[in-house]
Amino acid sequence: MAALLLLPTEQHAFIRDKATWVGYLLVGTYCLVLASMGPVVPYLRDEQGLNYTVSSFHFSAWALGGITAGTFGNLVIGKIGCARAVWTCCSGVVLATIILISAKLPVFTILSGYIGGTCGSMMGHSITSIMAKRFGQQRTIGITEANIAGSLFALSAPLLVGQCVRMGQSWRVALAVPLILFICIFLSSRKVFNNFNAATSGFATGTLPLSYWFYWFVIWFSVASEWSIIYWTSEFLEKAKGLAREDAIQAISIFLVTMLIGRILGLKLARTFRVAPLLLVVSVVALSGFLMYWLAPTHVLSLVGLAITGLGTANIYPLSYSQALGAAEEKAGLAAARMSLSTGTAVLITPLLMGAIGDRCGIYNAFAVVATLMTLATILLAIASQRKAKPHVVA
Repeated sequence: MAALLLLPTEQHAFIRDKATWVGYLLVGTYCLVLASMGPVVPYLRDEQGLNYTVSSFHFSAWALGGITAGTFGNLVIGKIGCARAVWTCCSGVVLATIILISAKLPVFTILSGYIGGTCGSMMGHSITSIMAKRFGQQRTIGITEANIAGSLFALSAPLLVGQCVRMGQSWRVALAVPLILFICIFLSSRKVFNNFNAATSGFATGTLPLSYWFYWFVIWFSVASEWSIIYWTSEFLEKAKGLAREDAIQAISIFLVTMLIGRILGLKLARTFRVAPLLLVVSVVALSGFLMYWLAPTHVLSLVGLAITGLGTANIYPLSYSQALGAAEEKAGLAAARMSLSTGTAVLITPLLMGAIGDRCGIYNAFAVVATLMTLATILLAIASQRKAKPHVVA
């Protein structure tokens, strides 16, 4: 078994320059905004008198923006180049955050999600495309570290929102933090991507191979599960497990912290073990942890299960994403754009479905959707492991 898991021993240096770190910071700051929606929506629901279904429109708007970026983003980026797209879309995320903070009606707070999802996804595509061009097969390190940065920033979102509320401030104060960060990054680094060919060239066109679409579906199930947990955990722990709202909001950080730890560990494991069986192992861990989180009779055991779920879930997306980009070969930019159709539709559909079930049957029963999705992802990864597919990655 160990012989099947071990990667070849060839190693390559990975250089982190200013452009790499700026990419990580931009991804992280966007994730801070995105992850804030989970703890913010309960307050929006109270302020605007919304039910679960309408509340879920805020999550789905971000997803619809991701779908838009996945469908048309490659055309826009091909016209203006990756470097200009990074900063143009960064400005769009800033605008979306300002609208969310200042708007009082749901039509505008939902619209802010669509703008933020579109611009944030296109910014991510541009950064990923630059990394793929620069690092080649070593893109796994860059992609995984970018996801680690995203996890690090995202885990601070519920802590930041919860602490602001505990101190008697509005949740809106918390969202001023990413606004300041975006402005500082732009002022200090606006020319950092201009030296790379990928910054001025468009995406390769054509069709993507079947092996790419296999991982497209794995990512669909995984992202749907991950973001459903992030979006609805505060409601679940408050309504089904009896925690106070502020405690339930901050408990989301348990999932995000263990995702961060899991991605750090995953980066080390990916240097040693083959990706296909490693993906199966982490998927089984995630599913086991989720069943404990969902079905446990006490909130303490649920929180333990939530932590285990984060450890397992952490690496399904970045490892599958790297495999998908490897399958796409020279069409990595197109593959990154099309992957937003996977992540976008996953986050568009699942919160709506869970919100509708929550209104009819309660939030506890709505989490059966997540159990189903995680089971399907595990089945697909078991098939991939049995096929012993050759990894596309050398870390």
